[in-house]
Amino acid sequence: MPITRATNYFMFLRIVADSFGRRPRHKLLTGAALALGMGVATAALSVSLDVGDRLAKEFRSLGANLLVTPQADSLPLEIGGVDYRPMNAGAYLPEADLPKLKTIFWHNNIVGFAPMLEVPVAMSTEPLSLIVTYRVSPNATLIGTWSEHEVLIPDGERFVTGVQKTNPWWRIEGKWFADDASECIVGQNFARKNGLKIGSSLFLDREWAHERTTLRVTGILSAGGPEDEAIVVPLAMAQQIAGKPGQYRKLYVSALTKPEDDFGRRDPKTMNAGEFERWSCSPYVSSIAYSIKQVLPGADVRVIRRVAEGEGAILTRVRMLLWLVTAAALLAAALAVGRLRLLR
Repeated sequence: MPITRATNYFMFLRIVADSFGRRPRHKLLTGAALALGMGVATAALSVSLDVGDRLAKEFRSLGANLLVTPQADSLPLEIGGVDYRPMNAGAYLPEADLPKLKTIFWHNNIVGFAPMLEVPVAMSTEPLSLIVTYRVSPNATLIGTWSEHEVLIPDGERFVTGVQKTNPWWRIEGKWFADDASECIVGQNFARKNGLKIGSSLFLDREWAHERTTLRVTGILSAGGPEDEAIVVPLAMAQQIAGKPGQYRKLYVSALTKPEDDFGRRDPKTMNAGEFERWSCSPYVSSIAYSIKQVLPGADVRVIRRVAEGEGAILTRVRMLLWLVTAAALLAAALAVGRLRLLR
């Protein structure tokens, strides 16, 4: 009698049934070991593929990872991450170019940006203690920036950004200033030295100014940096006091990136066309910096290495741990199956 396909199928099912009929406990344990091992391995690999994006978002709590300054500035003088150049020295960049940051190839990776303008001012807590003369000695630092500022980008959408996104570790007792009001926040050390509290008023003068600026304190800032010794105001107010309308000195950018490998650290000038395309289509912090430089004429874009390298080191270790968990799960499943086979 010829053997048909149905006969073959029936015989196969009978062989499988007979196999499971003998020592069913061993078969179930083998299947459970394989299922558990594959389940753990699949879960670990899935997390490994997704952990980069998740951790990159969490790392934004570390602050901005890119710093934009005027290219025409003098050579930087930094010691221990602190810039010792005079606050009013160097060139300025136009605020009007900032919406272009959301037009680069990696525009969705730009989480936030905040321009800053530092101005030396003469400050007093008494309205009549400052006499406006031709020359007034500065005794305080004024930092102009955005808290939550709405930027109209070229495609018509509105993007809200500011130091609350680029510097999320800043802690405010009280509330942030309003961009359209004569309000400020003051650093905790500055407030303590000058006896300021929420609701206090302070008065500013500059050597060329003929009018005094009155500010109301809306919050006390704890930043853990030089901002604790400064007065922070809306950028437009600092520009007006400095006589630099529509300009800023520094721009902090927070961007989602992937850890740089040896290829990502290469100088793009040494790459051929194919390598450059691959490099520019990967969200390395250096490739995003390159894209920003293309849309901000006269700007120098530097990577804040202590932030970027810290992110890369942590992410690399987490991924290595997940691969080790995957290998351990597969090895455990293989050993369990081998042990069950020996017990037959």
